[in-house]
Amino acid sequence: MACLLLVAVSALAACKGSSSSSAPSGGTPSSAEVRWRDAGPPELAIAERVVALPSGELAEAAHPAIMQDETGTRLAFMRAQGDVRLVYVVASSAYLGPVTKGPIDFRASPDLDHALGALFETAGERRAQLVADVLKQRTDAGVARMLIDGAGAEGHEWDDAFAKLPDARATEVKTALAGLLERGKSTAGLKRAVLVTPLRDTAVLAARIRELEEPVREPRAVAVMLRALASLDRSKGPGGQAAPIACEVLGRKPLDAANAKGTPEEIDMPGREMLVEAALLAIAAAGTDCPHVAAQLGEDACTPSFRCNDHGPLTGRETTKQDEPPCTKEQLAQAVTKDLARLPADVLALSGGARPQLFALAALAGQGKVPATVAAAHTRRRYALTQPKEPECENGVAVGTACHCEEAIVRDQACRHPEGNTVSVGVCKFEIDDKQKKLFNMVATAPP
Repeated sequence: MACLLLVAVSALAACKGSSSSSAPSGGTPSSAEVRWRDAGPPELAIAERVVALPSGELAEAAHPAIMQDETGTRLAFMRAQGDVRLVYVVASSAYLGPVTKGPIDFRASPDLDHALGALFETAGERRAQLVADVLKQRTDAGVARMLIDGAGAEGHEWDDAFAKLPDARATEVKTALAGLLERGKSTAGLKRAVLVTPLRDTAVLAARIRELEEPVREPRAVAVMLRALASLDRSKGPGGQAAPIACEVLGRKPLDAANAKGTPEEIDMPGREMLVEAALLAIAAAGTDCPHVAAQLGEDACTPSFRCNDHGPLTGRETTKQDEPPCTKEQLAQAVTKDLARLPADVLALSGGARPQLFALAALAGQGKVPATVAAAHTRRRYALTQPKEPECENGVAVGTACHCEEAIVRDQACRHPEGNTVSVGVCKFEIDDKQKKLFNMVATAPP
């Protein structure tokens, strides 16, 4: 019967086939030792190799028995929590491996080749060193294996290592990750897969998106796939799959946090917003109707992206008097085309943020269903403005005195007050005349 992991050093001598003993099968005592420093967590020293142990890994001043396999490249010790930590020696370094339930049998625990992905994911700032060590010991085949199994790791180190692979090995990685696009496969590494794999198979994309839409998983990767499907549909003409699937996605209410389960990182609300944006893009690009679009327009009819200049929808960062015209159907269509061309890396990184309200407007404009309240608000915003050049209302002039208020503020408030004829904002008060289509009678008022 296999000998199991040590509970105490004295148990080593008693390990002779008993199921209650604790030495790993095939394992022997290691000369590695735990060293406690004056401050901070302890470290594990394996000859000249040293690896820091996480805080709370061991009880204070503990020196657990360290066991190793017959090659000396896998070590194991019992943690304070009662489970077992694996440690792997790679070239001139040592790396923390996964935590597993005890007792452990070295014959059944992952060897280095099968642990490389996990090591890469947990190595953190030591990933570059791990890549270098794997190249020394396992050549680029080992790096390829590590990138395939560790594709879920965040950070630039994965991309750096992938960029340095020979073409044949890079193709090997791409081929392996392409399998993650298929329905039923693991979602770990899916974000990498949509970055390095050509997204061309509409049937595969449609099936995978539908699988991950309820419950929502990996929303950023799904957003990339939905955008790709929308672009493929557009190139093939009417009758595509992206718009119906996109309408399904919106119907699931992915932004309803009350129905989402998990940690904030697992829920990924920014990623879900990007998914909603992708769904609205797909619907707008197809020019189809969906009953769930109007709800994504938001409550702010005066959002800057609903206004257009010569470059298209505003970002909200422009210096402006807010007198631009609302975006036309044609300008919104151009914005949809431009945004669909964004690179997957840009989408995954949320570069520039998501603009679901803009593309909800584009989808509604394509169907001639822009709410009348939105159009009316922007009509009011652009009325002729009459006011004196000075004094400035904010310079402490007497209440009721004719004065000058910042034009952008006046127009914004006119947009945000679709009803009523008198508007106050800060120390400014003005009137709106819908018959004459003008903003006038600007006077100072008491601050709110």
